[in-house]
Amino acid sequence: MSTRIGTRFTQHEMLDRPGLRELKAGAKWFRQSAAAAGWESRVLPDLVLAGVQRSGTTALFEALYRLPMVERPRRGKGSHYFSYNYHRGWEWYQSQFPTRRWADLVELRHGHPMFCFDACPYYLFHPFAIERMAQALPEIKVMVMLRDPVRRAESHFHHSVRHGHETLPFEDALAAEEGRLAGEDDRMQEDWTYWSHSHEHHSYVSKGRYADQIERLFRHYPRDQVMILQSEAFYRDPTRVLAEVTDWVDLPPVELTGSDDRNGHDYTPMDRAMRDQLVALYRKPNERLFELIGRRFDWLS
Repeated sequence: MSTRIGTRFTQHEMLDRPGLRELKAGAKWFRQSAAAAGWESRVLPDLVLAGVQRSGTTALFEALYRLPMVERPRRGKGSHYFSYNYHRGWEWYQSQFPTRRWADLVELRHGHPMFCFDACPYYLFHPFAIERMAQALPEIKVMVMLRDPVRRAESHFHHSVRHGHETLPFEDALAAEEGRLAGEDDRMQEDWTYWSHSHEHHSYVSKGRYADQIERLFRHYPRDQVMILQSEAFYRDPTRVLAEVTDWVDLPPVELTGSDDRNGHDYTPMDRAMRDQLVALYRKPNERLFELIGRRFDWLS
């Protein structure tokens, strides 16, 4: 059974009905156990899409995944190994990917080497993920999508509300952010099993300070292994940007479709005063970013 077929079977809606949850859990356990037993026979990813959250990474990942020679981790969009699954160990991580035998079959069928990626947009912001990744996968290509941090913060907030992670109003949530994140880096360093709910879901402003995150990325990966995309450019001209991406990773062309963007939400925009406050807050950090990457983006700030 292929990775895709096995995943789709165990995610079928019939298995969510009462009385069948145990069957779903058993199937998941069986797949993981079988994969772990042969972890050494599995490939590693060619690319990691490392950030940032709420910036269009799902649309990009879905577009690439439509190519028949492209595979992803068994868990879905990404393994999240180098962030909150690191305690599971390397054998667990490698067991998330297809076997070399499957890779040979894919190449034979499509006349192109199998391409495998891991998409974990939390990696860039996580305090230790990039360093861990560089130690384990020093030659991998890393892709980052950056969105106007003002609009990213707003989108992140509404995403958290929609999924039950946030109960405060937008302005109050931003005011509470510093306190919510205080000490969380230290807790993650002291305990690899610790997952910080606030660090991932309440970091509305912090995640948009891109310069510090990109500097860390460049400390661990040479620039020719890193591709930085502007989210707004991707949505304005997806055909051109996708062509740049597929050319960079040596894949056939692919185009964006309406079904690729599955994470968009409709919401009432923030008020003008709040927007102006965030624009001012990000002005200097954005200038640092533009100097660091050698180009400017047409953002509000």
